[in-house]
Parts: sequence; C-alpha cells; structure tokens
Amino acid sequence: MTRNQEGPAVKKALAAAGYRVKSVTHGTGTARYWLHIKLADPTWTWEIDRAIIAIAQRVTGRRGDYDGCIQVN
Repeated sequence: MTRNQEGPAVKKALAAAGYRVKSVTHGTGTARYWLHIKLADPTWTWEIDRAIIAIAQRVTGRRGDYDGCIQVN
C-alpha cells in the first residue's frame, strides 16, 4: 500500500468502526513514514488508542517498532 492509499483507507476503516476521525496524514522530513491519526472526539483512553492502532495496522499491514509508526492524537 502506498502513502497516498493509506490515509483514505485508514479513515474509511475507522469510520466504519464508529470512530470520528478528523484527519489521517503522514509526517514530513525524517518522520515521512509516520502515520498520524487525529480524532474528532477529544475523549482519549488507552483502550481507544490500542483499538485504533489495531485497525490501522490491519488495513495498512504495518508492523514493527512504535506500533508500525502509527500515532493517535
């Protein structure tokens, strides 16, 4: 999956799971590989973070250090 395909695919999967997502973007420069997910709902818990990262990993196939370089805000 390319960088251009990852954002819309993750956003669609999270919306289908019932999460309100503000944006799904990639980092710039040396953080180019990172996937940043911003939630529209400010309520954050560790369980929500883990669930969102699991969905993003399943959709993109990312694995490895730092949860496959996925960050949830």
